[in-house]
Amino acid sequence: MHPSPRARSALRDPWVIPGLALLAALTVLVILIYASQPQSAGEVGGRALVALAPDAYTPRISRARERVKAALDAAARGDTAAAIARYAEAEEEALTARERAGTPERTAEATELWAGIALDRAGLMLGAGTTPWYRGDDNQMLRDAAAIVQRVQTAPTATPTKQRAEALAQRIERQLRPGPLEWVPRR
Repeated sequence: MHPSPRARSALRDPWVIPGLALLAALTVLVILIYASQPQSAGEVGGRALVALAPDAYTPRISRARERVKAALDAAARGDTAAAIARYAEAEEEALTARERAGTPERTAEATELWAGIALDRAGLMLGAGTTPWYRGDDNQMLRDAAAIVQRVQTAPTATPTKQRAEALAQRIERQLRPGPLEWVPRR
């Protein structure tokens, strides 16, 4: 004999359906986190803060610093392409923070952070675009690095940042000179 529908509903645990719904939601959340490839638990928290308050300054700065750390980790592993990509992401976050700063102090802080990240990225691109004398340099990558440095030079940054940008611009310009002329000093 089969129990009646009323008897079956009396036998069912009231927590089964909400429990299954919670399990499905958590599974989707884990898949989304896994797909976004976070480097640390702090980065997951930073992404959550940015998702909750996309216009907020502090989460953007935090996320930019997390991306810089991820870039440094990638560079330490020897993965230059991933490091350059993480620096690009950090630049975007710092620029967004700069746009949302609200105060001159925060704007200056975000600008300096962005400029430092951009110069780090350009320096990495200079190293990646430069090859031994018997092979040709990746001139497109060097021109892209020069464009990044030029944007930093036009930004309102502190004197040490301007000096660093100028030195890097000279190194990139020298590397872009054809053949052995890159070793001849320019007057």
